[in-house]
Amino acid sequence: MHRLVSAVALVNNARLPSLHLQSDNRMSILKGLGWLLRGVWRLLNFTRHLFLNLLFLLLILLVVVAIGSREKPQPPIEGALTLELSGALVEQKSLPDASAQLMRQLGSDDELPSEIVLSDLLRAINSAKDDKRIKALVLKPQNLQQANLSKLQEVAAAIDNFKKSGKPVYALADFYTQGQYLLAAHADHVMLNQSGAVLLEGLGVYQLYFKSALEKFNITPHVFKVGTYKSFVEPYTRDDMSPESREANQRWLTQMWDSYVQDVAKQRKVAPDIISPSKEQLIARLQQAKGNAALYAQEQGLVDELATRDEMTQTIIKEVGETDDHGWKGVGLKEYLATIGSPYIEQGKPAVGLIVASGAIMDGKQPAGTIGGDSLSSLLSDARHDDQIKAVVLRVDSPGGSAFAAEQIRAELLALKEAGKPVVVSMGSYAASGGYWISADADKIFASPTTLTGSIGVFGMFATAEKALAQFGIKSDGVGTTEFVGMDPTRALPAHMADIMQLNVQSTYQRFIDLVAHGRGMSAEEAEKAAEGRVWTGADAKTLGLVDEFGNQDDAIRAAAELANLQDYQVSPIEPEESAKEKFLRELLDSTQSSVTPLVRGLLPSSVLTLIGKVDKAAEPLTRFNDPQGTYAWCPVCTL
Repeated sequence: MHRLVSAVALVNNARLPSLHLQSDNRMSILKGLGWLLRGVWRLLNFTRHLFLNLLFLLLILLVVVAIGSREKPQPPIEGALTLELSGALVEQKSLPDASAQLMRQLGSDDELPSEIVLSDLLRAINSAKDDKRIKALVLKPQNLQQANLSKLQEVAAAIDNFKKSGKPVYALADFYTQGQYLLAAHADHVMLNQSGAVLLEGLGVYQLYFKSALEKFNITPHVFKVGTYKSFVEPYTRDDMSPESREANQRWLTQMWDSYVQDVAKQRKVAPDIISPSKEQLIARLQQAKGNAALYAQEQGLVDELATRDEMTQTIIKEVGETDDHGWKGVGLKEYLATIGSPYIEQGKPAVGLIVASGAIMDGKQPAGTIGGDSLSSLLSDARHDDQIKAVVLRVDSPGGSAFAAEQIRAELLALKEAGKPVVVSMGSYAASGGYWISADADKIFASPTTLTGSIGVFGMFATAEKALAQFGIKSDGVGTTEFVGMDPTRALPAHMADIMQLNVQSTYQRFIDLVAHGRGMSAEEAEKAAEGRVWTGADAKTLGLVDEFGNQDDAIRAAAELANLQDYQVSPIEPEESAKEKFLRELLDSTQSSVTPLVRGLLPSSVLTLIGKVDKAAEPLTRFNDPQGTYAWCPVCTL
């Protein structure tokens, strides 16, 4: 026994050096890993502090620049009101969320444009008409990137009204795109760079279709809809446009293009086929101009003069005078708005409340530029409880969205009417689908002939990826207490759940038809005829009884005052309160945008930013929509 114990001890003692060596190696490895991790952490921490410090210094610099720019003495206003239009023409400016503003400054002009509020632009032009300090109106629309036809027509009408003062209107540009040229055509004198062009293409609706791609990736789209013309889901269920959508889209596109052609042809005193030539006419005329696009535009009467940039400047100088830096005397839009100020609201005087409902309709509280079910309902409630507000104009510029949110807004609008306060809807470029849902019960609806409205239909959609996962050997399984649990994108959709969702969509559609019939004083058959998800222009909508009159926001305000028996009244905008933080960010980013944008825009190639912008826009409805029941009243073609 003693020898056995000794032998075991000898064996164990023989292993000890090896064990110690392995332990030492492990300790060395652990120490090395610890050192490496600490080094990486120190590097990350240093980088984090460096980035935050640089960001803080940049913020301080921006504040200094902003303050410094404000302290510069402003020259007296005289000369031309110069409208150098840049970005998107909108009903309501998005709130200055810091990330959105910075993305706008970082992004390309094409995909993340700045915003010009339509009412501000109209107010400036109308004020300048009778302002003795303003001698002329100069339009520089070259950087105007997004503007719907109806908004452009409102600006054009304001330009025509300005011309009644006898003051000249000039339009200057290196190139004119279609929307830009509509405004230019209303000028007294249109100038074009001698190397430029007027680009008139027409109107169209083109989309990407994903049916085959989804099949290749084994993604299964589940679609629930009511309405023959409800085309939102088509890109996921087809590889091309359906005959029904093609018919409906061709109709409203033709009506809008005819309106554009007639307007421009009348202003330029040319034949309609100059604005919208056939391909044979265009080629023959361009050959006559020896392929020179600028000369073609002049020969066809689209522009009055071909000129260099300096020659354009000298023309305006001769009209309004020259500044010390050899430019023309004048004032820009932002500076001019600051001098004329916002309309004064007199306490105690009867008022027509003005509420802007702009953007997609979503559930909950949403920032400006998006219609929140709770946000807009709150503003309508404020108007209902404000004794000074005697009537309300709701300016709707929306392609729709959440059916649930739209119904909450409609309920609050009905409560406003029950309180004895008339409600008039003024439609902007579009008030379709959910946008019409919140409009139908108004006492009166105004639209322009080129407003897009209707699209009375409902859909629900989501995708499952059980087939795609199965390719990789991934499957979902489990148990539940009922047959209604476990619905998930990783699992196939049970037939009974599909039936339930379709019933919900059908119920929502029927509710939509009923509220349209009730609100517009129609029979159910008349409402159904105007429905089926079909998009109508304002011209067709008036014939169908979906709108009452053609007119702009001012016409709607006068009608609301008349319904409330108001003789002497004021217009009181009803807006969400802006927090101190939001106000600071807005003022800071607005004041520094011109100096910061050129510096940071070069961080990413414009092609990359453009691609990101297109993908983001295409995915926005699916990624942002938040209806609690997944049911939507949305017009897809309205925003293309």
